[in-house]
Amino acid sequence: MLDKKISVVIPCFNEGKTIHQNILKINRYLEKNIALYEIIAVNDGSRDNTLSELQKAQKEVSLQIISHPQNEGKGQAVRNGILASQNELVMFLDADLAIPIEELEKFLAEIDQGYDLVIASRFVPGLKVLCPVLWYRKIMERIFRILRMIILNNWKVRDTQCGFKVFRTPVALKIFSMSTVKRFAFDAEIIFIAKKFGYAIKELPVTLQNPEKSHVRLFRDPINMFFSLLEIRWNDLTRKYKWKQNA
Repeated sequence: MLDKKISVVIPCFNEGKTIHQNILKINRYLEKNIALYEIIAVNDGSRDNTLSELQKAQKEVSLQIISHPQNEGKGQAVRNGILASQNELVMFLDADLAIPIEELEKFLAEIDQGYDLVIASRFVPGLKVLCPVLWYRKIMERIFRILRMIILNNWKVRDTQCGFKVFRTPVALKIFSMSTVKRFAFDAEIIFIAKKFGYAIKELPVTLQNPEKSHVRLFRDPINMFFSLLEIRWNDLTRKYKWKQNA
């Protein structure tokens, strides 16, 4: 068992079919491998039975539930979960466990090496893909990656968008307290702020089980993500990230 204290944040939107069993799976791993942990599930205005399934899981394991009356976006869900965390480390992962919780141990090993945040990446050697990504998502991911690198002038971090990231909690609280992007491009903003403050970032390859379905909308979300990149650049130009730099 690892002598770690970690908060695990899980953003949830219309995950009713699998969220109960996935919460139990996460809890089993943490119970066996982590000395002290908390699980925070953020129900982001789900229109299915996600909330009732979370409440069902809450009767079986220790689980904190944050529930948004309306959908606010994955970025806002993760932010609210991170800001509610209590332990020395905090992470978030996708509710569908596209990247399994069992990957956590190697991320913690890199934290021990001095990194401030360790992020999953699809573009570093060692990636294992158990189920191919949906074709349109693959196109969207590549286009977004190029736009992110150009607009944010960030060529060193190869992948910002994987939903599995581990932070030192003071670092996460500082970053998320000034982030503004509420939807899918929030990861790019988090990495942008982290690099701006000089935090040490490590990318790791993972085992990736791509889901058959995706919450990403084919036409609407790429447009939103493009304008979110422009928002990040504007925030930086107008010093919205700088004013808390010494906080």
